[in-house]
Amino acid sequence: GGDNQKPVDSGTLISIGDNFIYSYSEIVLYDSSTHIIYFKEKHPEFDKIRQPSFALYDKGDTIYQGEIWPSYTSSLPSGAYIASMPFFYQNYALRIDYMGGSKPDLRNDPRIIQSLRDRELLHSGLTGAIQTLEISGSLARLTFVVTNLDKSELLILDPGKMGQKLFHYYTNGLYLRDLATNNIIASKLEYQAPNPADSWKKEWLTLISPGGSVLFTLNYTFDKVISPGNYSAWFEYPGLSSQVDIHDVFQTTGRIWLGDITAVKIIAIR
Repeated sequence: GGDNQKPVDSGTLISIGDNFIYSYSEIVLYDSSTHIIYFKEKHPEFDKIRQPSFALYDKGDTIYQGEIWPSYTSSLPSGAYIASMPFFYQNYALRIDYMGGSKPDLRNDPRIIQSLRDRELLHSGLTGAIQTLEISGSLARLTFVVTNLDKSELLILDPGKMGQKLFHYYTNGLYLRDLATNNIIASKLEYQAPNPADSWKKEWLTLISPGGSVLFTLNYTFDKVISPGNYSAWFEYPGLSSQVDIHDVFQTTGRIWLGDITAVKIIAIR
């Protein structure tokens, strides 16, 4: 695929720049929780893409367009974008991110979702929620529930199996935004990198069945006592990303869930 002789037609899902066009038939699934397109094969041309834009289609109509945004730039894109240089996934997966602004988020536009569903390519991935957050002084205890909305068994990172320090290599953990001042208060994290850094182990993963939920408990410390007030609490639940090779994504037990999801909860501290 990705041959510039091929025009956009009713089977096209995504085009990148002027040269690269990929059809629905070239993908194995789209995960609507992380907006990752998983391709059937590796696409070495992803690593060489210098084109500034991409577009997604349904029945030959452009549904939305976005930018290919190099990760080393300090400015931020607006609307949909694919982070590149590096891509954060190996070249069988493309993740479409979104930065708010004036452009609506069309990544899960109903027309694209329906076309994916009709072809049995739609997967719903995970959802996550902060169930409880108890803060006393400078200490926080978070319980986080992850639910499998997918039709597939998913393999997910388990902080209990891998240890909290290693888990926090993959996530920034918990942070609070003071709703009165907009100040961000980040938790202090002790983390430990895997060795080597791009390695991972099956033993870190927990299997979660379709419709199933799993609850994780995590403890955090802040630099100072959290003052009374209203806060939004943010927590990013991580999956693996560029460590996972194409032949490892589908294990005999289930699919390794790639990407991350962020949950937000408004809390009051008295």
